[in-house]
Amino acid sequence: MKMSANIAHSELETKAEANGYKDITRAEWRSLSLAGLGWTFESYDSFLLSLLLPTLALQFGLTKAQLGLFTSITAAGQIIGGILFGYVSDRLGRVRTAMLCIGIYSLFSGLLAFAPNEHWFATIRFFGALGMGGTWTAGAALIAETWHARRRGKGGALMQIGLPVGAILAITVSGIVSGVNDGLGGNGWRLLFLIGALPFFILFFVARKTPESPIWLERKRAHARESAQKVVSDETLNARGLLTAFTFIFFLQYLYWGVFTWTPTFLVTVKHLDFVHSLKFVLALQFGAITGFLLFSALVDRVGRRPMFMAYLLVGAAAVFGYILSSSSLVLMVAIFFTGFSVNGIFAGAGPFLAEIIGNTASRGFFMGLAYNGGRLGGFIAPLVIGALASTSGGFVLGLSTTIVAFIAAAVVVFFAPETRGKALS
Repeated sequence: MKMSANIAHSELETKAEANGYKDITRAEWRSLSLAGLGWTFESYDSFLLSLLLPTLALQFGLTKAQLGLFTSITAAGQIIGGILFGYVSDRLGRVRTAMLCIGIYSLFSGLLAFAPNEHWFATIRFFGALGMGGTWTAGAALIAETWHARRRGKGGALMQIGLPVGAILAITVSGIVSGVNDGLGGNGWRLLFLIGALPFFILFFVARKTPESPIWLERKRAHARESAQKVVSDETLNARGLLTAFTFIFFLQYLYWGVFTWTPTFLVTVKHLDFVHSLKFVLALQFGAITGFLLFSALVDRVGRRPMFMAYLLVGAAAVFGYILSSSSLVLMVAIFFTGFSVNGIFAGAGPFLAEIIGNTASRGFFMGLAYNGGRLGGFIAPLVIGALASTSGGFVLGLSTTIVAFIAAAVVVFFAPETRGKALS
């Protein structure tokens, strides 16, 4: 009888998985709408700065070193905001914190349109970046705690699709504004940042219909019954999971920022492609990323976190190795596509994996924010290391080759990490 029950249960699990999107509840879809769109518009805001750096240099009369300060300030704000609002989300709730963060980056993005000089621009950008960093933390925690364990990986992956979609949105809107205004100079760039103020007004109504995380609500109700000793004990037991999560994200961020920051320049200076052709390759990165996210979402809850991470790291290493060495346009296009597929697509599993490996604690939001945003240090280091080596073509190749080491290091972390597929959260 027991064996029959197990077989029946297994058949039900298989049937449920085969239904794909049919079993996703209304609460799950609504949590995805808020978290995913919040992350999409944050990506728009973040990628927009990269597109506008040449324009800002002309508008404010800045050197490349001074322009780099805008990127560094953004990264610093995202790190601080991601950790700070992870703490806030543990006390205020996932939905309210997500909306607060969306409101912050929307407000300060809009204010950038009125920045009179580079000093005001940098200051406003920092405060906006605080909300940008917190958006992922609150949204990822909401998805992890709202979606059923059987499909949590799918929910996290679908949320992360906002990253390349937001980048494509920034490219598209920039192209439209540039065409209408005959370039992004004058008030063109200001209009783009003003558009960045719209997410709050769009998502305000989405947030009103998004239910709070049931796990967070239960913890809030049970908080009065929990002893301080129990809470401290739970958080101490997760130190190993926190370290694993932080290390894994550190290497992923190194890969992402190392590859995505320097790929356009590498294609122009080393592969001798013109700018228009290079832009096509950058778009190939983004569409490769979308494909990577969709495939990850389809398979991760069936085959597990570790096999998917390993497969994406292997594909990524091969792709980066291919476009570093190849001079064929066709090979480069394919390699760049699979670089986006893997280097970007692997982040599809970041949110659920961090929640699961950190485990059950009243400070899950804070620890997720600490691991993900603390791991952004890898993204801070990568552009500096590669940039320092890129003074010659050979040095540029060597610099990008350091990402191969990061691929190997990330694979080692995954190899020793536990499989968390289907883990229950409370």
